[in-house]
Amino acid sequence: MCEVLDCVENRGIQKGIIQGEDTILSLMRYLLGNGRTKDARKATEDKAYRNKLLTEVFGNTL
Repeated sequence: MCEVLDCVENRGIQKGIIQGEDTILSLMRYLLGNGRTKDARKATEDKAYRNKLLTEVFGNTL
């Protein structure tokens, strides 16, 4: 039973990682597509700034 629960938990974690990657890639596509290379660069280095941009671009849907 524990193996099944571990498998389900691992799938949930993997799904979360993939969703996070997709979100960050969408943000980068948006920023680069709109000529905001400085914002994209800063977002890779500054977590608070990245979160601000995520809210700006996607709203509070995250």
